[in-house]
Amino acid sequence: MAYDGELVKMENGRWARFQRCQVYRPGVEDAGETMMLIAVELDERYQLLLDEVADSLAHYRHRGIPVQAKLDEAQRLTLHPESESSALH
Repeated sequence: MAYDGELVKMENGRWARFQRCQVYRPGVEDAGETMMLIAVELDERYQLLLDEVADSLAHYRHRGIPVQAKLDEAQRLTLHPESESSALH
């Protein structure tokens, strides 16, 4: 099951982010209240960035170093050591 904002690598090798969208249906009372989660493919800049991150994560994890990638609001990406509690989930 996906969640809103989750990044996924699709079968075609491209990255997408799940995004919650409203569904409008003409003639239906609850039009606009129905939500759907869809995968939106990211632009080329993010494709390259995420490919590099995935390679870095794989390299660290291959060496036995658990790390997480975080993208902040300014679109800066950093790698952080995984905490013991997050490594369990």
